[in-house]
Amino acid sequence: MSKIYETLRQLKRPYRCEQSAALDAARSPQPVDEFLVANRDMQTLHRSIERLIAQIPGAPMIMFSSAQPGEGKTTVCGSFAAMLAQSFGKSVLILDGDRNHVLSRRFGSRGDAMVALLAKSPGGPLPGAIRVGARGSIAAVPITSLDGADNGDSPELEIIASIKDRLAATFDYILIDSPPLAYASWSASIGPMTDGVILVIEAERTRWPVALNAKRGFEDGGAKVLGVFLNKRRLYIPRQIYSNV
Repeated sequence: MSKIYETLRQLKRPYRCEQSAALDAARSPQPVDEFLVANRDMQTLHRSIERLIAQIPGAPMIMFSSAQPGEGKTTVCGSFAAMLAQSFGKSVLILDGDRNHVLSRRFGSRGDAMVALLAKSPGGPLPGAIRVGARGSIAAVPITSLDGADNGDSPELEIIASIKDRLAATFDYILIDSPPLAYASWSASIGPMTDGVILVIEAERTRWPVALNAKRGFEDGGAKVLGVFLNKRRLYIPRQIYSNV
């Protein structure tokens, strides 16, 4: 107990400084781009799945999905792409199948023509790709035919499946922002065309039976679940304590 107390005492002043800096940032009129912050959680996620995808020839295709809306899968997918580009200088292609197309708007695209452009020249540069860091880049392509679809059929996904090998030879990573299972139960059917699925679950919100059913839904459809990312975790004890106790 005395060791924990001493750690808390030493952290007391720096912790207040961090709170003050956070408040100053919140008051700042300059917008903060949440996707362009390569944070520790994304690097940890990368280390966790790195060995699972190490044997994949070419660029791994990884799908991000969730059991229900609002769990933050789009933010996690975008942040993971930004970390790959910033920290490792990777070229990342995002296939944006979410109905809100947040990543397409953020990282640049030109509507439906983009998938057709991929089909014509899968090895060429994409207009609207954003340079991130010294060597990395991110391009986002909307998969608009998934909007309102009542099954897993999508002409755009068929195009992407047919040129997957050529895309894998062009980009370092291919990420799919998939609709949550609650919006489209057939999202699990997209999984087998990927090299793995990361299931994003919001901490303290989604009940474990719901998360488990989502995982089983992907696996029953033939997809490989690389892992579950616990999003929006609340650290009730300051993070520094874990490294000092």
